[in-house]
Amino acid sequence: MFARLNGFDRSLTDNFMHLESEMERLFEAAGLRGLHHTAKHSVQPQMHIGSTLEQVDIYLPVAGIDPKAVNISLERNQMTISGQRDVEKSDSAKLVKKERFDGEFRYQINLPDDVDQEKVEASYEQGVLHVKIARREAAKPRQITIQ
Repeated sequence: MFARLNGFDRSLTDNFMHLESEMERLFEAAGLRGLHHTAKHSVQPQMHIGSTLEQVDIYLPVAGIDPKAVNISLERNQMTISGQRDVEKSDSAKLVKKERFDGEFRYQINLPDDVDQEKVEASYEQGVLHVKIARREAAKPRQITIQ
């Protein structure tokens, strides 16, 4: 199993994902599938943060969640994004595999000092929440002409 992880064609993330799938297979073979999935999938949706000279972009996949049920607040330079996904559960069906998150989620994101807290926009498109926070003009580099 570990010999395959040393290939140069795989990124570190791919190696960990492969290791996780191998562990999942071992848990399943040992009859411990439910325990592994409970621990593994009690996590939040994965967030991506991008940064340019003009703005900070936060992307959060929240498909299946009403955008009105997502709360975004900004205090000083800390943004909090929280919400809840309620998934219908059947009393008669046994859960075989769980890959979607459910329940509450909460992110606290420390933003750079140069963001403009008055210029924040949030949009929701195709299941992805996108929060844009502009940087203050003074923080952007500028060209100085020699006279």
